Amino acid sequence: MKVRSSALAGCLAVIVGGAFVPCASAAPARLFERTVQIPGVPCSVSAWDYLSNTGGQYTLQYGGGTSCADGAGLKTLNVVPQVFKVGRGQLLWFHIGGAGLYQGPTPANPLRRGSSRAAVASHNYRVLVYAQVLRPDGRLAHATACASCSGTNPSLSIAWPRGNIYSWPPAAVRMRGINCTVMVSTTLFPNINGTTVMSYGGSLLCDTGASGLKRLKIAAEVGGSGPNRGRYFTVSGSTLTSGPTSRPYQYLSTGRTVYIGHPYRIVVTGSVTINGRTTTATAHSITAGP
Repeated sequence: MKVRSSALAGCLAVIVGGAFVPCASAAPARLFERTVQIPGVPCSVSAWDYLSNTGGQYTLQYGGGTSCADGAGLKTLNVVPQVFKVGRGQLLWFHIGGAGLYQGPTPANPLRRGSSRAAVASHNYRVLVYAQVLRPDGRLAHATACASCSGTNPSLSIAWPRGNIYSWPPAAVRMRGINCTVMVSTTLFPNINGTTVMSYGGSLLCDTGASGLKRLKIAAEVGGSGPNRGRYFTVSGSTLTSGPTSRPYQYLSTGRTVYIGHPYRIVVTGSVTINGRTTTATAHSITAGP
């Protein structure tokens, strides 16, 4: 386990988990960083937070990441900032609403997420980062890192509650002239560790023995507002691709943080190339959101 903390004075720039953290003028600031080994696998999870003061305006910058030495496995990451305040008559740690970050499961290595938000000088903050890795041999391992915790390291877990889940039905489009179908999987909106998450996926299914090289792409889109109402924009970092491959079946799935009140839809595109000619089909989900 690696733990680093420092009180920063003057205008300094630091690199934390591969991300650039800008300086915070001449006001005092503090940086915490911790890396924890995930038990039983060659993987680790890191958490960091940086509280800065610029002209009396406090900002909490935070993030985390997970990686495996051999790069293998499907990785899930959840970054959860918390604030210490009175609740139910006692001092407790609370998730900061809308501040959580989620990504996965994805084969990306390393997998990192980070953000920032306004902070209050009189409040205490900490950042918990939960990482889960599904190894190629089926082993499932997880760990939680806390950037600024002292003593016992708290733990998080991912649970899919029975309530607060919204979904839309799958949609399928048949390719013209080829025995292949592009399908959008059912999309879920659970609340995971205080973070509103969209879990989505898609597939390309061809008849057994169908020739050609197959490719699959999934992406999430968010609806615009104001003059852009009715238009959809691809969410940055939401796209996954697979192929080319001769296998008759491909499936991709992942998840990411979403915002309550925003409309989302999933786009799945499949293509098959035979003798230099490519046939493409795209399936869209209906619009839904948390």
